[in-house]
Amino acid sequence: MRVWLAVPLLSCSAAIALFACKSRPDESPPPIELARSALGTLPSARPPRPLSSDVVVFEKTVQADKLVPPARSGDCPLAFGKGVFGQLTKDALRVFDAVDFRLLGTEPLDEPRALLELADGALLAVGASTMLRWEPGKKRPTRLPRPMLLPRVRLYADAQQADLLWVFDDGLRVGGAAATATLASYRLTRSMAPEPRQMVPLPEQTLELTARGGGVLGPTREGVWLFLTPPMPNISSGELAGHVQRFSPGGLRLPGFTLAGRSPPTWVLPARRLDQSIWVEEAGTVSRVLVSPSYKHLFGLRLAGKVVAAASGDEGRVLAAVEVTGPGPRFELELLNQDLALVSRVVLAADEPTGADDWVHVVTQNQAVVVAAREPRIAVGGPERATIFDAEGRQLFFIPSN
Repeated sequence: MRVWLAVPLLSCSAAIALFACKSRPDESPPPIELARSALGTLPSARPPRPLSSDVVVFEKTVQADKLVPPARSGDCPLAFGKGVFGQLTKDALRVFDAVDFRLLGTEPLDEPRALLELADGALLAVGASTMLRWEPGKKRPTRLPRPMLLPRVRLYADAQQADLLWVFDDGLRVGGAAATATLASYRLTRSMAPEPRQMVPLPEQTLELTARGGGVLGPTREGVWLFLTPPMPNISSGELAGHVQRFSPGGLRLPGFTLAGRSPPTWVLPARRLDQSIWVEEAGTVSRVLVSPSYKHLFGLRLAGKVVAAASGDEGRVLAAVEVTGPGPRFELELLNQDLALVSRVVLAADEPTGADDWVHVVTQNQAVVVAAREPRIAVGGPERATIFDAEGRQLFFIPSN
């Protein structure tokens, strides 16, 4: 009789009998086969146990009352165009009439990530493998090939040319590595291939921004690019100083200036005057600054809460900020005019935390904000809903997900 595994708690007589009955050594299996046989008897790995309902309830309470969601980091899924309003759902582009908000059309789009208004008022929806351009007066969009886009890049429409897309890469990488920040332009041309995804557009030009791993980009109302870098020690004085690089709408380098002792804001937004800019910080402050020909802080104020999303529009007359103003979390829309005077505060619809790791995405995905470029219209929402307001904070329309 062969004995493959030792049996625990044997008596002395049983042990002697087992050794006496042991087969000849040449008939025993090799050690490797014995190990394989033993391993084969082990139970398979169990899946992780789901959190108990009590733990989930506790986590939801902590997320609702104690934790504040950070600023949204992705591109906006909402946009106003010329006579239209667009919304990206989880798998499609929906376009509405901007007057009565009747649905004009729905186009499938794989993994939507950004929606922009181009200089001619057309909408550009960017998906995982293709782009949709919905031009004013058209009933269907044109499919365009999409350039290669890293997950962290931000997309901007050119302020003057309707067929130009800008891609900003801040140079930050996973794991702490850093590369030079870049701003690249792509020409929006119609594909001659049967399937647009077969072609990958190449950048028309690439601007290397003199900073490694970090920086904030934003345009002025006329399309001048401002790139703000984090403070670094000055070689001669040892003081911390940031820097602002300036580029023309076409990409020509303009004179920059130094920011003594100041960190870059979270958002750099167009102001009413072409030589000024609106800077909004996640912590809840907003400033109007002079950015041409030199830097000067003109005015600043404290907002009602911590900012999750911010945008400006109506040719710089409206500043809109979505803020966390209380537990829940409680979201409010705060509207300011071109002089940064308070116009209105509106409590927004909110989603409850999940008690899981995805709670930040859940509570912020429908809190994006956009302001029409040339009209007093504001939209707050995301893939599941959108609410349209006027410049006074009055609700004009509500769009559910279906």
